[in-house]
Amino acid sequence: MYETQVKDLTPEEAKKLHEEGVPFIDVREVEEYAQARIPGAGLLPLSEFMARYGEIPKDTPVVLYCRTGNRSWQAAAWLGAQGWTNVYNLEGGIVRWYRAGLPVDTTPVEVGYAATPFQEVGPHEAARLLEEALVVDVREAWEYREGHVPGAVNIPLSTLPQRLGELPKDRPILLVCNSGNRSGVAADFLVQQGFPGDKVYNLEGGTYAWMGAGLPVER
Repeated sequence: MYETQVKDLTPEEAKKLHEEGVPFIDVREVEEYAQARIPGAGLLPLSEFMARYGEIPKDTPVVLYCRTGNRSWQAAAWLGAQGWTNVYNLEGGIVRWYRAGLPVDTTPVEVGYAATPFQEVGPHEAARLLEEALVVDVREAWEYREGHVPGAVNIPLSTLPQRLGELPKDRPILLVCNSGNRSGVAADFLVQQGFPGDKVYNLEGGTYAWMGAGLPVER
């Protein structure tokens, strides 16, 4: 549904836009950006994306990138669904950019996260929430089918804005993905939409951490 709205660029195509002064936005996390980035790129971590996407200009082309192109593809799809029409994804991310011989800025920078407005929980804390919480798995359907937290409903991240009406505001919501990144984005978004921050939980480490702790999954 969102695929057609994501326009992929090769590093060579992206380089032309970079030279024209088109904004580049890095959607990796703070630690990754601090180590190396495309020169002049701004930072908007995927974990804060739903809360801050309004900072991205709508009236000019924008190039999003991450390490390999996966996270930035998700971010570009999200923007396309919100009405942005001039968003590009750097295919292969900064890795492919660097391998194409294009410049990377490794000057040390100090950047930080905004404070998260939701609750982070580990697998065992999350397991204790299961009796009262609605568990929402924000991965794609095929990922969900491979194994999910028992009782979780599947609402892929890209469809969350259209399905807010399915979520209660009067009971805890536990958000889950593979590693905690996408579910962190979803948790941020729910708080922005008026869900109480003390009832919105993100499973740190995601399904990987859940399974690593020896907890059961449904298939």
